[in-house]
Amino acid sequence: MQVERREFPRINIRCKAHIIFGERVLVFDSHTLNLSNAGMRVALEEKLHVTTPVALELFLADGAKPLQCKGEVVWVKERAAAEQKAPLFDTGIKFVEISSADQEQIKRLVDAWLAHRKAS
Repeated sequence: MQVERREFPRINIRCKAHIIFGERVLVFDSHTLNLSNAGMRVALEEKLHVTTPVALELFLADGAKPLQCKGEVVWVKERAAAEQKAPLFDTGIKFVEISSADQEQIKRLVDAWLAHRKAS
């Protein structure tokens, strides 16, 4: 049996996300693969290095103003070539600068999703 090492529960939810980084101001239009109070996992077309600082825009609901914060890449894993035509990199990003209101918004979303799943 695998022991859960994460401090915060993660939910498998797809939210539109913009990941902005570097002097070239590259913007990746992506989506979350999972989300927690501490960070998220996204699939990117370019490999970012661990510790790369990024700016994030996260759209938690359609039509809502995006949550904006700063993050840092904490891990990167290239997907197997058979899964797609071009390389994709699963990328873990932790939130490093986020307002308490935005943190609370993510917490409410995660808690509601978990409560709904438990009730099903």
